[in-house]
Parts: sequence; C-alpha cells; structure tokens
Amino acid sequence: TTCAFLSTGSSTVANAALLSSSSSSLPPLNTPAPDFELPNSRNNSDGSTTTSLSSLLNTKKWTVLYFYPGAFTSGCTLEARNFQTDLPTYQNLNAQIVGVSVDSVEKNSEFCSAEKLEYTLLTDEGGHVSKLYGSSLSIPGFGTFSNRQTYIIDPRGDVRWVFVDVDSKIPRHSGDVLEKLRELQE
Repeated sequence: TTCAFLSTGSSTVANAALLSSSSSSLPPLNTPAPDFELPNSRNNSDGSTTTSLSSLLNTKKWTVLYFYPGAFTSGCTLEARNFQTDLPTYQNLNAQIVGVSVDSVEKNSEFCSAEKLEYTLLTDEGGHVSKLYGSSLSIPGFGTFSNRQTYIIDPRGDVRWVFVDVDSKIPRHSGDVLEKLRELQE
C-alpha cells in the first residue's frame, strides 16, 4: 500500500522522500505549466488514449492537476473520492480534474471504475512528468512515485497555485483547492 506507507510519517521514508524530491523544483507560479502527453484511464471522445496539456487547455477550463502515489490505497482513495464528490462544484467553476500517478493504465482504469470516478487519471510511467512538476519521489527499495501535490493551472496554461503539504490535509484538500480556485478566479 504505497500511499499508506508514504503517509505514515516514518522518519526514514520522510527523509528519503525529502532528499529525493528536493532535487526536483516546482514550476514557478504565473509561468507556463510544463507540457506533457500521457496515457489516460479512459478513451477520449475522439477515440484517442492520451491526454496532453494542450488538449486540456483547448477546453478553455481551469485544470486541477493532482499527483498521487498509488491507486487503491487509503489516502489516495480518500483524495479521489473527495474530488469526485466535489466534481459538480468544480464544473460550475469551469474547472476540470485530472489525476496523475506512476500506476499502469489498467490499474488507473480499474480505480476509476471501482470508485466511480468521472474524471481522468493519467499514467506517468517512469515518473518523467512528475519530475517536470517537482512531484517525483524516489525511495530506495520501493521505486519512483508521484508525490501528493496539486497544481491549479489557468485556461492560458499558467501555473497559478501549488499545494505541496497535501498528506496532512487529505480529508479537506478538495475543499482547500475549491477555496483557492474561487480566489484565483476573482
């Protein structure tokens, strides 16, 4: 259980995570978000099986891009469910939710089905996009994961906000993101 393991607060894991994530820097606020194209958990309306930043921006919506360590674990499941519960509010704010992890397309697809998620999860095999966003964790003996971080990207493609201390706030994280989204849209 990757998420549960990573969120236990174990000093060894925490120190390894801090050391490995500190080498990746976060994209600066109010600058273009790093570009990407990743396999997605469901086919798009045009039949394609990948999602890119440009395809997200073509919708003219705000994008909540959240990185999570692993599907089907307690923290990741709670986070995904809360985003799903709040999805109508995000949609009313002209925003879309997209999750990213290093899990396989199949695992993300199963997670979407099991949790009845109506938003897309992307597969970042090898953690390359996670690294671009400063959200990559490399833990010796366990592999590379996406750190639990959330980015708000405006319809122009600029990073407007980054949530980095999500693990300690999972139950209220979606509400915090909604609050910041409303503030940024004013």
